[in-house]
Amino acid sequence: MDSANKQTAIIAEVTQGTTPATPAFLLTRDIRVSGSPSRPATRSPERRADRMAANMTTGLNSFPKTIELPYVRDAATDVLWESTLMGTWASNVLKNASTAKFFTLEEKYEGGATDPYRRLAGCMVDSCSIGFRNGEPGTLSFGIRALGETSATAAIASATYAAPTPGYDPSTPADIVVNNLFGVSSPKVMGLNMTITNSLQEQYAWGSNAPYGIGLGLFDVSGSVQLYFSAAADYSTFMTRQTAQTLSLTIGATTLFKDTIVLGNCDVFNPDIDDPGATGEHMVTLNFMARYFASDTAAIKITRLVA
Repeated sequence: MDSANKQTAIIAEVTQGTTPATPAFLLTRDIRVSGSPSRPATRSPERRADRMAANMTTGLNSFPKTIELPYVRDAATDVLWESTLMGTWASNVLKNASTAKFFTLEEKYEGGATDPYRRLAGCMVDSCSIGFRNGEPGTLSFGIRALGETSATAAIASATYAAPTPGYDPSTPADIVVNNLFGVSSPKVMGLNMTITNSLQEQYAWGSNAPYGIGLGLFDVSGSVQLYFSAAADYSTFMTRQTAQTLSLTIGATTLFKDTIVLGNCDVFNPDIDDPGATGEHMVTLNFMARYFASDTAAIKITRLVA
């Protein structure tokens, strides 16, 4: 089956593990969906006189997946962002919280007369990696965990599939306004890597090999940023760990469809300057971690539909 025709869709769940009866699926603009379920089976440890295996045992199942997309904002990514930050959009603002958000992931393969479907229910985002590098579209990589997987050869009765809305071009670094980069004066940013982590763990109980739930762990936002080495202070300032620093970026090229990401209380530490050799530019790398910011009552805040 040709991968070019594969279709990926998601829908928010009210009850974890239960796909809505008449689901209004949102199609994603994914690059790929990777990851494989783990349904382990191992040889029984018993000893036999003939030395051969006679029985097996079944281990605990897990259902990890990774959804990779270019950096876009649309209805489907709004659902993924809510599950990443475990919060709810309120007046187009999303802050990290601790209210678990679930969704169903459906993958449809083009099989001609009969299309195979794989559905993972009870999905939660374990991590989200954001990457930007000059001259390339930004990337979003959502690592998810699910309660279980089913397969079918037909769509769910009465299911609908909404095309990605809006469908604007993916954002590149040329579409980013650096509102504040840890107080650096006129920073010339070249790259950004940031990871948001929920530290999820599957929960198992006797009577089933599949998890019955997924628990929240420590929430973390950290990453690194690369900028052109323009002044001594770009490096020297951060030789001593700096606290209460702000990272604020507005991402997007279309008015009223941009995102602003704010980390209002960062520690910035362990700077480095690379050496490209006889030809090239020196780059400073700054590492950062977001702390709780009292003014936002959160470590990270995303505002959508920004002008």
